[in-house]
Amino acid sequence: MLPISSPVALLATLSLANSWVHAIWDQQNSCIDFFVDVPVDTVTYNPLFAPFQNQNEATEFLLRFTRRDAPPATSMFGSPKNISTTFNISTRYCSPAEQSYGKSIDTVLLLTHGLGFDKSYWSFNFPKDDPRNYSFTAHATLAGFATLSYDRLGYGLSQHEDPYNIIQAQVELAILTSLTKLLREGKLHSGIPIPKKVAHVGHSFGSLLSNGIAVSAPELTDAVVLTGFSHLTQYLQWYVHSTAYHLASLNQPKRFGNFESGWVTWGDQFYNQFNFFTWPFFDPKLLEYAEDNKWPFTVGEFMTSGFVPVVAPEFTKPVLLMTAEFDLIFCGANCTDIVTAPAEQAFPKAELEVYMQPNTGHGMNLHFNATGWYEVVFDWLCVHGF
Repeated sequence: MLPISSPVALLATLSLANSWVHAIWDQQNSCIDFFVDVPVDTVTYNPLFAPFQNQNEATEFLLRFTRRDAPPATSMFGSPKNISTTFNISTRYCSPAEQSYGKSIDTVLLLTHGLGFDKSYWSFNFPKDDPRNYSFTAHATLAGFATLSYDRLGYGLSQHEDPYNIIQAQVELAILTSLTKLLREGKLHSGIPIPKKVAHVGHSFGSLLSNGIAVSAPELTDAVVLTGFSHLTQYLQWYVHSTAYHLASLNQPKRFGNFESGWVTWGDQFYNQFNFFTWPFFDPKLLEYAEDNKWPFTVGEFMTSGFVPVVAPEFTKPVLLMTAEFDLIFCGANCTDIVTAPAEQAFPKAELEVYMQPNTGHGMNLHFNATGWYEVVFDWLCVHGF
């Protein structure tokens, strides 16, 4: 693949990729959907607050834990308790078609989605008759990479769990760690070979977890790609304030009417736009689709995110930090010149590269130019020997 610095070559590669994606989109034999029992040995933290009884309690709680003199969110949880259990996780493995650039299937990209989505974020089915421009997985297989995406605990088709006590950030890091081990040992599925290399690719909260792998289990990853992310945390409150901790059971009762009060979301499509999109660089119909198909997030995972380690002083492998120019959640809606220094502090010895995708909001895969950042990722991986 040609260097990132060559825009003409990048456009030519992108055009070639687009012509092939439509041709192989419906080839069912290139993807396997399956469930895997993922063993986990980790800890959970007991919340020092009671489950919300109604919307008023939820909104007031959010106000209190984010006020200017509030203690860290992690202080609202008690001592750790060991858990040893198994979670049933929904996964999708996609392998390159024979038409891909002649590259062997050596590398698996392990994809972890963020808050508000399930694994379909990586292959957003819009529009249904031709979704090629919003499918990272389709373009990845064309570039010669296999992908493994999964629904995080409680999301999509994966096992439903307690949103206060079980679906916590460190539990999700343990699931990603165990899933990676199963992949590397060839124990996921009979149709999935042992890869030579694994690169962890995340979006938003999924990037936090992928960053956590580099700290807690660096031997399990060969490269880390962090999209829709930075190591700045002061703007996270902008996001969570906009949600008002709207109970998912009230927001979309047909889909989430039976969900516990610890599952929360934002109010409507315009709050969705505020957090994830930048006008006029997206299709308004895609925004409507994203709102109709959104997933709530849990109080437990958001408030325990501080338990995931992000500083990797001894990590020496390649790291690509990819921000959106107008990312509200991690940059206060302007990422220009503010993300590199914190990233260098988190990865002082890594082969670090920082890239900013222009004309894009936090939901990087939902903008007109999404295929552009796909190619940047693939180019970067190839430069580093993947």
